[in-house]
Amino acid sequence: MVAPIFLVVIFAAIDISRLLYAYTAISSAARDGARTASMQTALYSDCRIIKEVELVGQGFPVRMDPNSLVGNSDPNQPSGALQPSVPPPNVGYAYIWPAVATANPPDANCDSAQPRAISQTVRHVSVEVQYHFVALTPFISQLTGGIIVKTVSVVTVE
Repeated sequence: MVAPIFLVVIFAAIDISRLLYAYTAISSAARDGARTASMQTALYSDCRIIKEVELVGQGFPVRMDPNSLVGNSDPNQPSGALQPSVPPPNVGYAYIWPAVATANPPDANCDSAQPRAISQTVRHVSVEVQYHFVALTPFISQLTGGIIVKTVSVVTVE
């Protein structure tokens, strides 16, 4: 009688540990991506930021959000058509603001003649990463239906 309860507790602990690891990995990817976006070398291109976020994602499939394009909205105050979208299960989406990619997919159109800081009032860049976490334990996965782990990193342009 104790074995099923014990196994549920063990698998729940494993899923919680996986969730914490996912948060740590995507948070690190967002921080490194925002830091890269703030540098002068990334002024006209999202390419280095995309590579950095995908590299630091630490084994999680992180792709560019299809809405991370020129003219997108601030992920802290999303409005309009171009705002962060929810990724499919077990996939992460990275969203750069302000983006300079001109078309979808952003990773194939990441260069632009337009500078990242659209006006003098835009002194910050941000990178948001959302990961759609699905628990391994069927009971927990049915209860939660998947959890969106989200982190946003904002950095002042250098």
